[in-house]
Amino acid sequence: MAQEHLSIDLNKLQANLKAVKACIPESTQVWPVIKDDAYGHGAEVIAEFLESSVQGFCVVRVTEGIRLREVGIRCPILVFESPRKDTVKSYTSYDLIASVSSPLHIEILDSGTHFHVNIDTGMKRLGAPLASIPELITSIHQRSDCKGTGIYTHFVHADDPGSPRVLEQLSIFKKIRSQFPEDWMTHTANSGAIFHYAKELDVSYDMVRPGVCMYGYSAGDKAIDELQPILSWATRLIHIQPVEKGETVSYGGRWTAPEPGFVGVIPVGYAHGLSRLLSNRIQVLIDGNLHEQVGSITMDFSMIWLGENSYSIDTEVILLDGVHLRANDWAKLSDTIAYEITTRLSPNLPRTYLDKD
Repeated sequence: MAQEHLSIDLNKLQANLKAVKACIPESTQVWPVIKDDAYGHGAEVIAEFLESSVQGFCVVRVTEGIRLREVGIRCPILVFESPRKDTVKSYTSYDLIASVSSPLHIEILDSGTHFHVNIDTGMKRLGAPLASIPELITSIHQRSDCKGTGIYTHFVHADDPGSPRVLEQLSIFKKIRSQFPEDWMTHTANSGAIFHYAKELDVSYDMVRPGVCMYGYSAGDKAIDELQPILSWATRLIHIQPVEKGETVSYGGRWTAPEPGFVGVIPVGYAHGLSRLLSNRIQVLIDGNLHEQVGSITMDFSMIWLGENSYSIDTEVILLDGVHLRANDWAKLSDTIAYEITTRLSPNLPRTYLDKD
């Protein structure tokens, strides 16, 4: 096996999907978000594994949808980014659903394109501004050769249980929704809304868009016990260096040995997705023992304080195990979110997929 590799547990992925379905009505469709290579987990394999258990997928870019079609994914795929003149033909060529929020988007669509309307109820990102809705509706009526099939919005504070902003956005959306055909598919719920609001509020509608929760992480600070991180990351010791008390390690001498001992080197650095911001802040697991990462994380290597333990070369080092060492813990240490930790993982890292079948 490669010196460094990611393991993706598809059984845990299935369990996370089950947790999503437990929060929503049985009739509500599930369209997992597998944008940005399934948040770093491998979109093609994730899609192939889930396709028989879900009704569709969501991606950000047309190119992501094309890649899924080319590996044989046949269920509906909704593209979040706005259509452009250089991408419009791909929607019909690869049977992708466009997201529109402007009369200009409607104008450039190829005949036969299916689309969902994205409404901005507070995100201020890609949705249609409320003042533009009448003009957008007029444009849609003028393109009878294209097929509107859905309408949606995106919550800003769904990761915050009890936020009044969710109610405000939902109220706005309901008023706008009444201006569009009743038979259009309606969707609002992302990961946070599914777990924090779906059992109390009418946010599930016809479908939900679970994102980070599919990979085992809650949206926001509130932990969700039902979710299991599906990714683990392991590497091996490639070098062991003796150090004396008072000697420093790595660039800038940001760590000093408190006593004589050994420093191990692993072939993982920020080029692989291990942020330099985590220098001197994380632990790894070696032979059942926790050890501190020490010194500045470099582009291709990181150092581990082994103390008096002189492990053998090629001894396994676990960076993430989804149980004791988790991406959301790294996120807190570097003032970010688990999404960024996993999407930073280099596509060059070998990935293995675990499946009981």
